[in-house]
Amino acid sequence: MKNLILLIFFLLPLFTFADTYEGAAGAAKSFGDYITDFWDFFDNDVPSFFDRALAFIVEKVTLIRITMEIQTMKLAWTTAKAIMENFQIASKLASAISVLPQDVKGALVDLRILDGVNIVLQAYVARYVLRFL
Repeated sequence: MKNLILLIFFLLPLFTFADTYEGAAGAAKSFGDYITDFWDFFDNDVPSFFDRALAFIVEKVTLIRITMEIQTMKLAWTTAKAIMENFQIASKLASAISVLPQDVKGALVDLRILDGVNIVLQAYVARYVLRFL
């Protein structure tokens, strides 16, 4: 009940005027102020509302799109990781390297070429999966 009374006091100002209008000149001034306020509503407030509404909509659409792209990338990476695990790319690469001579194998490990090849293959698989999403 207390909240209702406060709400009524805030929403119903009970004809409180900042200006006092007396006589015919006051009535004309009151009518002119009313027309000015009415015109100001359609001239300033309505376009301002549409500007703010459009900015809000664009912001929300942009945030939704960025979130969707991030989630799509996470899905693509999970799918690519599953594909790489199913094809066992790392183990096939390791078995192919094992037939090389020991000094060549040591040089490849020292130069971390195997890691680079593995990253490049992961990138190709991820790009392949991203084409479908």
